[in-house]
Amino acid sequence: MLRRHTIRRPARGAALAAATALALSACGGSDDGTAVEGSSAAAATVDGQEISVGDVQRTTRELRTFLEAQAANSGQQPQQLDASSVVTLLVQAPAVLDFAEEEGLSVPSAGSIRKSVEQVLPSPSDETVDFLRANALSSQLDQDTRDKLITHLDEQQVTISPRYAASSDQAPDWLEQSVEEQMPMEAP
Repeated sequence: MLRRHTIRRPARGAALAAATALALSACGGSDDGTAVEGSSAAAATVDGQEISVGDVQRTTRELRTFLEAQAANSGQQPQQLDASSVVTLLVQAPAVLDFAEEEGLSVPSAGSIRKSVEQVLPSPSDETVDFLRANALSSQLDQDTRDKLITHLDEQQVTISPRYAASSDQAPDWLEQSVEEQMPMEAP
């Protein structure tokens, strides 16, 4: 006679917790064993190029550090920066740099930007450097050139994850429902 072995409830909970821990321990690393920042999930896609959640997290942290240092040097409060705004910046920076190249505009080199921020950010990401390069260019544009740049930015094919879409006017309908449109929750 075969006996069926059942796992008691507390043991099932422990087994589930152990399996979850094992599954999650595989997250957050790379194939060579080095730590990876954030998720590789797409925060946005621009003309077929993905911007990962990890890129957004790292760039947000680096730009906050940079802004805090600038504010401390000037005696002002640091500018507030959230991840949704950083996604927008990361979407626009490559297009700004492309526009500058097409128009023959002068843009600081990545090396000069890295050197200028090395006291605050010893090893900034390429995304942060590209944003700072694009920002340096944008602040020098006259109105006509700025209008051309806006047209250039509007030509991009951009998809932003719902997690970040609210700041870009791409939020799905279910994120923008008015109170009247929402289904009331019924008590059980």
